[in-house]
Amino acid sequence: MIKRRLYLRLYLAFVGITAISLLLTAILAGAFHRPAGPIAPYLTPLARSIDCQPDGPCQSEAAQRLAQTSSELGIDIAVWDRQRRPLFQASTAPLSAPARFSAGWHHTPRGPLWLTAIGEGRMLGLRERGHLGPRGRLFPHMLAALLLAMAIGLYPLSRGITRRIEQLAEGARRWSEGDLEHRVPVAGGDEIAQLAARFNQAAQAIQSLVTQERQMLASASHELRSPLARVRVALELLSDENSAERRADLVGKASRDIADLDALVEELLMAARTQPGVPRRAPELVDLRELVSNEAMPYSAQVAAPAPLLHPCDPRMVRHMVRNLLENARLYGQGSPIRAEVLERATEIVVAVEDSGPGVPEGERDRIFAPFYRPPGPRPPGDTGLGLGLALVRQVARYHGGDVIYLARDHVGSRFEVHLPKPKS
Repeated sequence: MIKRRLYLRLYLAFVGITAISLLLTAILAGAFHRPAGPIAPYLTPLARSIDCQPDGPCQSEAAQRLAQTSSELGIDIAVWDRQRRPLFQASTAPLSAPARFSAGWHHTPRGPLWLTAIGEGRMLGLRERGHLGPRGRLFPHMLAALLLAMAIGLYPLSRGITRRIEQLAEGARRWSEGDLEHRVPVAGGDEIAQLAARFNQAAQAIQSLVTQERQMLASASHELRSPLARVRVALELLSDENSAERRADLVGKASRDIADLDALVEELLMAARTQPGVPRRAPELVDLRELVSNEAMPYSAQVAAPAPLLHPCDPRMVRHMVRNLLENARLYGQGSPIRAEVLERATEIVVAVEDSGPGVPEGERDRIFAPFYRPPGPRPPGDTGLGLGLALVRQVARYHGGDVIYLARDHVGSRFEVHLPKPKS
């Protein structure tokens, strides 16, 4: 159980950073923003020389100079006697003596007031006009309101970030419990959205792989059952058979069934080796003309390859791929001549096998490369495979960075072309 939720930790971190920032702002503002304080020493001599009566008009030369300074600097200026009675005042709004009549900063409804003692109990007061200032009464409330607004605004931000992380965690949990169809929602365009998209891609690939493996296992179980049953029956009959000719016939049939089993197992192993994530063998430099020619001999196939053609690949897989193409041409070419070809182009190498049989109907041409797919109708004589032949051709081609395509010939027959990219120099 998670005791400390990530979104709360992020949220508290955001709020803490905001609070510290506001506090430092207030401290720095109070320490450095003193608009009237530095001016007071220059005005103190004038304020001391004022000789006016309390609450009366003040027209002395010092008073006129203070009034002129008030206008030029945009500050309110006042002078009070020890009884807090105004001796002089130049301000846009009435300026009253604060309750605490001492030097320093004081709060007033219109902003901070700076008091300086000028002797004989009198005080010089200075206030910047139109400025609430960091020492105004509303400033702490403004800071608190700003902190509250940021706290409210940061919560959905932190919650939105961690909610998507929780969706990824939930997706992984459901996958571990066997729900292979589950996908996580992809929202936004940041790193979390990219991670969710990658998760879904991986999930789709794994689901496809598991589905294919299950289908392969089911099909293999079905296909392996028949030859195994025939071998078992042959062994049972051999124990009671006295005729040498009959015994030889049973042994021959059992040997062919065992060969079929060996071929089926080899196809299954080859299909497993071409799956993503399986460790790859180091490629070998192979002469494709020689490889195709050797595989074509048992099929009496004509090979067109003008010169030796060296190409790095897995020779076992490529040999199996060519053999599957030739076997497919033998089974479905209905005895027509088979022709193989090896071509070199600017950026790729093409290995092609063609026959003059009836070809593949247009509606089946995209499906013949699917694993375990069989064209409708009865099997051709000698077809004992799982329906993996052309599927393995595609898997091996893609394993080497290429692909296979089917081309219908002009009048009759089929042509399969495997395109293998040349290695970059």
